[in-house]
Amino acid sequence: MISSIGSLAEAQFSLLQAPQIQTQTQNRPGQLAALNDAAHEFEAYFISNLLKVMRETVPKGALENKGGAYFYSFYDQEIGRLSAQAGGLGLARMIHEYTEKMLPPSSSKGR
Repeated sequence: MISSIGSLAEAQFSLLQAPQIQTQTQNRPGQLAALNDAAHEFEAYFISNLLKVMRETVPKGALENKGGAYFYSFYDQEIGRLSAQAGGLGLARMIHEYTEKMLPPSSSKGR
């Protein structure tokens, strides 16, 4: 039991340390674009999941059947995607700024 507590503490400590992004620095603009796309996709997923969880707190209504559940599932996904495109909650911007700082500078500038 003590060894599992020690490994759990080590895992939590490693999560607290700032992650180093190990990438090749030759294609920095492409990497930043891919990270930006991933950040927007994550924000869209987060918003749609937030809507889904919020919807579970509301009493069941007329659309309690499977069709209604599918409708709301797709509806939440679309609202999440559209709100992330429109600026969303700012998660994508924060992720993009953080990863831009953490990426090593391009080595082609000095050559």
